[in-house]
Amino acid sequence: MKRSVRRLAWIEASVGVIATACGVAAHFLPLLVVGPALLVIGFWNLVRPSVQGLLVDGVGLILAGLFNVAAWVWMDHARPTAVGKWIYTGVLQIVWGVRRLALYPMARHSARDASAVTRLEALVHELSRRDAKHDPNIVEFRMGRLHLHRGRLGLFAEGAIGLLEGGAVRLEKRGDVWIEASGSDLLGRTLKVTIQMSDYQLTARMQAEHFERFERWKLGQSQVRSIAA
Repeated sequence: MKRSVRRLAWIEASVGVIATACGVAAHFLPLLVVGPALLVIGFWNLVRPSVQGLLVDGVGLILAGLFNVAAWVWMDHARPTAVGKWIYTGVLQIVWGVRRLALYPMARHSARDASAVTRLEALVHELSRRDAKHDPNIVEFRMGRLHLHRGRLGLFAEGAIGLLEGGAVRLEKRGDVWIEASGSDLLGRTLKVTIQMSDYQLTARMQAEHFERFERWKLGQSQVRSIAA
């Protein structure tokens, strides 16, 4: 989560600098409000990256989105298609900001033990690089409204590590993770699934082979290594 906060902070700070410069050059008050706000938000999260930064950058994204949605007020002579593009961009930014805010309740319970975090970061880095096509202990799926975001579960003896959208990481015991299939495509190779991780639920699409991997792991029929190994 801290890495995603830091990455977004660079973007917000850069956009803030550009927006502020444009506002000063054009003597345009709305940019002189939004630009410095984004700059302060980005700088704050660069200096003090934390899970609380999800709230800060979420508010920043919503602020930028509201500015773009309201752009029609200052673009009365522009073509309707140009105004529509600004409004569409603003709506996407607002949705993105709301999603960042929605991640906070889960992120605030993250571990704060330095050695545990270091070990977890190493495991996450390893899981993100492993070949999901041939590794029997990796379950991969597509999530999001258009299934554009790739997530995966690393299967271990103690439980599972989930790599989710937005850089979120979840640690779950074997008994707290469930995947239920609710249909498939015409060829039966891709399944529509519901993934339950304790109190968190998402819908996704998953290859049938990966669903079978999960089922074998859930039943204790596959060879998996310990997280401590």
